[in-house]
Amino acid sequence: MLEKILDVLTAAVTLGAVQVLTVKRTRSVVTEYKDSKELVTTADKRSDAAILSVFQERLPQIDPAIAFQLEESGLFGSPSNKKAGADPLDGTNHFAAGGNLYSVQAYYAEEGVPLVGVVFQPEVYLPLEETDECVGRMALAIRGQSALLRRSLFRGDNFDFGEARRFTKKSLPKTRTYVSCVPFSTKMTPAERDRTMKVYNSGIISSTTGTGGAGGNVMMTILGGQHVYANFGAGEDLDLIPPQVIAEEAGMTVWGIDRRSPVWHVRKQPFIVASTPEIAEEFLRAAEL
Repeated sequence: MLEKILDVLTAAVTLGAVQVLTVKRTRSVVTEYKDSKELVTTADKRSDAAILSVFQERLPQIDPAIAFQLEESGLFGSPSNKKAGADPLDGTNHFAAGGNLYSVQAYYAEEGVPLVGVVFQPEVYLPLEETDECVGRMALAIRGQSALLRRSLFRGDNFDFGEARRFTKKSLPKTRTYVSCVPFSTKMTPAERDRTMKVYNSGIISSTTGTGGAGGNVMMTILGGQHVYANFGAGEDLDLIPPQVIAEEAGMTVWGIDRRSPVWHVRKQPFIVASTPEIAEEFLRAAEL
């Protein structure tokens, strides 16, 4: 069943990414704010609608008990221990600022345990500004079955994908301090901001990085460019669950503040991705957790 669900998630994020690139290519990006502080664009909405159409058509055919939730459309189905979800444009602020490291992503979980994840970055290698046939990558994983990467090439109304290849975390030299993304945002509570500032003030960070979205940041932590992604409150299930499955299958340490792999019975919780438990522990201690 998980293979079938992966096929649905892959089809959904692919269709969503087509909508994102169509909006960007036609220069029809319109921005507004929801809840007075969170940016949303026409690309978010069109990607959300495309993903929703795939979920509504195909998930009930696999198992009618699967509920699903999308960032813009909300929750569908009765309460269930089986849940799919999608973020139609993770990294909206980055996207609206002209960036190309955003992602379209989706997941499946049972009893809050992430089982399947897909993170699609359609412009990460060669952006649309350079060519109509932009080049990106799709990362995907089923728990217990390794992490895979596929190269993508945009063809105007769809994508060509390369063969799937396995990948694991980068082997990096030891350092005393770490290149890190530790978000500080309007989505955080005062307590969450306080935790974050403790990390910044601790001296553990050698330099700050980031891609503007959780999916992209986790991929950057796995594949190289930063040592740690430590999100002390800005992220939510829709943008953190998909890369969690991929990171764990790639050999990364993914922890909540309890020093365990996050289980998602809540929509928002602290989340750390590092190459080793020792590095993850250093960041939790820096945050006084």
